[in-house]
Parts: sequence; structure tokens; C-alpha cells
Amino acid sequence: MMTVYVFGNVPAPVIGATRDLRVLWAAEEAGLAYRVQPLDYPRGDLRSGDYLRVNPFGLVPAIDDDGFKLFESAAIVRYLAEKAGKLLPADPKGRMLAQQWASVATTTIESKLLDVFALDKFHADAAWARERRPTLVEAAQKRLADLDAYLGAQHYLLGHEFTVPDILMSAVLRLIQHTDLLDALPNLARYKERCEARPAWRKIYAAYEQRLAA
Repeated sequence: MMTVYVFGNVPAPVIGATRDLRVLWAAEEAGLAYRVQPLDYPRGDLRSGDYLRVNPFGLVPAIDDDGFKLFESAAIVRYLAEKAGKLLPADPKGRMLAQQWASVATTTIESKLLDVFALDKFHADAAWARERRPTLVEAAQKRLADLDAYLGAQHYLLGHEFTVPDILMSAVLRLIQHTDLLDALPNLARYKERCEARPAWRKIYAAYEQRLAA
């Protein structure tokens, strides 16, 4: 059975925004059997010899699918979709569009939101951070406004079907759930709610909260 390496504990500021959620969501949506292997960061699990043979960078998430080891959340999500034959269009052009939007999520959008997230969660009390924040928020707002306009005519990123890039994009949007940045972006706010209303997300997130609370 496939093993999914996840966080067994994380600092409070990043709860709900860790990248292992993307992989668990994809596995659940794809209907794949898997077992969860929690890793304890303070205990040094991520730097153990066993885990470094799975991910040489000592980061989460990663998987071991009967000896096939893979890390980086976007790559894993795509692999799970390919393995299950779900969550991706069947035609080559559709698959390239899926890849395009997956890249938008993990580069164009995530980079801007991560700047705001890191500032707010780890440096909020610093004078330099308060000075820097408006510039970072403005950059994030610009990207989000473009995405909001696009989603005005789209149920999901590729149309009416929920696919790989939707897992990645809605997970990325969780980086700003502590802010009011989505308040002025109704299409994007509804899109996030639509994605997170899916039973697979609700199931894995409930298990995630229970695991971190243990």
C-alpha cells in the first residue's frame, strides 16, 4: 500500500496550510488506498536516514508507492491523478491546460501569497514588516484580481470538472485565509468555498486536525 508521509505536528501558525494536505486530498479524490505516516519534526524524523532516502531534502510531503518514492506536492498530486486515471482531462491539450493552471497555482499565485503569509505569521510585530506589508499585499491583490476575473465565467479552473489544478489552487488560497484579501473578490471566494465543500477535502481535513491535536 502507498505510504504518504505527513506532518505529525506543526507550529500553530502554519496549521491548515501545510502542503501534505494537497497530497492527502488528491489521494482521497482519486480513490486510492494509502496509509499515513506522521513525522515528528522536533524529534528529528525529517532528518532521519530512513526519511532522507525518501526525500533527500527532509521536507514533507513525500510518498512511497511500493518502492516508488516521490516528493514535491505538485508532482505527487499529478502522479496520483495519473495513477488513478482521474482528475485530469483525457486529451493532450486538456492535460497541458491542467499543467498550465497547476503552474499558475504553485508559481504565479503561491509566490505572492506566501510572501504575505510568512510576513504575517512570523514577523508581524517587526517594524520592517509593517512597512513592507502594503507592497506585498498590493502584489498579491493584483494576481488575485486577475484570477477572480477569470473565475467569473468558470466553475473550476478547467470548466465544470474538478481537476488537479483545483486541488493546488484552493490549497494555495489557504495561505491568506487569515486575511480579508478575498472579501473584495467574490468569484474567488466562492471558488474556494466550492472546492472545500467537497467530501474528500472535509474527510482529510478532519483527520488532519485530529492528528495534529493528538
